[in-house]
Amino acid sequence: MAPRDPRAVDRLKPPPWHVLRGPMAFILSFVVVVVTVWATAANYFMVARDPEAPVDTYLNHLEGGSARQVLAPLLLRQEHGLAQLPSNALYRAAANRPRGHEFVGTRVTGDTAVVSADVHLGDGSTVRRDYTVRRAVSRGPFNDAWQLLERDNAPVTVRLPAAVDALAVNGVPVRPDAGSLTSAAGTTAGAPARAWRFEALPGEYDVALPQHSYLLASEHATAVMSLADPRPTTVDLRFDASPRMWEAVDREIRGTVARCERVLHFDAAHCPVPRELGRAASSTRTAPASSSAPAVQGGIPEGVSNVRWELRSRPALVLEQDEREPLVFHAVRFRPATATVTWLEKGERKKGTAEFGIEVTARSTGAELDTAVQLRSTLTQREKAAGRS
Repeated sequence: MAPRDPRAVDRLKPPPWHVLRGPMAFILSFVVVVVTVWATAANYFMVARDPEAPVDTYLNHLEGGSARQVLAPLLLRQEHGLAQLPSNALYRAAANRPRGHEFVGTRVTGDTAVVSADVHLGDGSTVRRDYTVRRAVSRGPFNDAWQLLERDNAPVTVRLPAAVDALAVNGVPVRPDAGSLTSAAGTTAGAPARAWRFEALPGEYDVALPQHSYLLASEHATAVMSLADPRPTTVDLRFDASPRMWEAVDREIRGTVARCERVLHFDAAHCPVPRELGRAASSTRTAPASSSAPAVQGGIPEGVSNVRWELRSRPALVLEQDEREPLVFHAVRFRPATATVTWLEKGERKKGTAEFGIEVTARSTGAELDTAVQLRSTLTQREKAAGRS
């Protein structure tokens, strides 16, 4: 192997520090100068140096429907009493909100200024609005900035008969926060009425219930937040059973009736029967039969077989809201349902008609539905009168 050249080894050694110090100092100084100039320039253009700048940013957010960007500074300041914040989608759907603006004047007094602007609304009208801004002094070059001191927001209170899972504001589903849902003012302790509050910006808000809810707003509530004079607003929202609830309850009734019409298994304990079959069932017990056509208790009486139960007619479903519990609905008892029942008793084919009421209780907070259906043999006076007519 040939010996190594000592000069080649010397060329591989790094240069001494006194040789590198000059170029490295130059490069470091250049980077520091470039970063400083860039940061200063960016700071100069990004900081609101004109009194109109924060107002222009604020109004642009309103016109773009950016409710969260407008109200976020209020959260940072941790203002007390702030209601639930609306989403951007909710505010973009608000009618008659700001669509454009023009500045008409600025009055500067020391570190405070009043900026006047003509704001154009969605209905074509124009509102002149004065906004107060303050100069915030900060360390460093070009760090002094103007800050907007106010927002055009106020809470909207929606009074409800009871708490629901969700509402729809401007067609956008909203789930009320627990902290924004309280007992309605003026109600007694333990009453179900509730009040939901949300922060509103200039515009109109249509309050109802979601499209797929089991509850339906009796009438939409409209809250208007004026740009010229934003102030707290209260609206009332009442609800009833929605078509979705009616369809679900009707399916439950059909299912209950279908269980009585089963050929293989007749549930005598839950299906009303004619008087004569009820008397046959009563005769198998020691207790005397009552005069109100009791339902078969404990199954089919001895000597009876091949029971066939077929619905002939039932009243149309009409749901009525409970007076004390707004989330509960009952079927109106206005006429009886009838069924034809045939059976074999000691080898003889018999036939009769059963009149019965349909007891329905449905409860929903909007998203879920609990339904209880019972076929009862005991008729109300109204049902008896309707059956005789």
